[in-house]
Amino acid sequence: MELILFQKIKDVYQEELEQQLDNISYKLFDRTLVITLEGIETLPEKLLKANNRYDLAQQVRKVIDSVINPQIKNIIEEVLDVKVIDFLSDTTIDNNITGAIAIFEFKPKDT
Repeated sequence: MELILFQKIKDVYQEELEQQLDNISYKLFDRTLVITLEGIETLPEKLLKANNRYDLAQQVRKVIDSVINPQIKNIIEEVLDVKVIDFLSDTTIDNNITGAIAIFEFKPKDT
């Protein structure tokens, strides 16, 4: 499961942004998945930061995240066979990291 999540998320970044992630890590709890993506900063973001356009780089990242996050949510639902009821994400372009938390719908155990 971890390998499939890793590959599918990595593929989204490669196909959509031509961006090679450095690392993806996961921690799965009962109804929650925490994901850390490292190496998310794209070339345009790097260029903007290098030219003191930090605010614009952050705006670009917000737009990128708004496109990528629904795809990651769909991957989680598909691979884990769950319904994600909440997906929280934030990116720090200072540290080149995105953190995300997916909260799943509660499924009672069959009795």
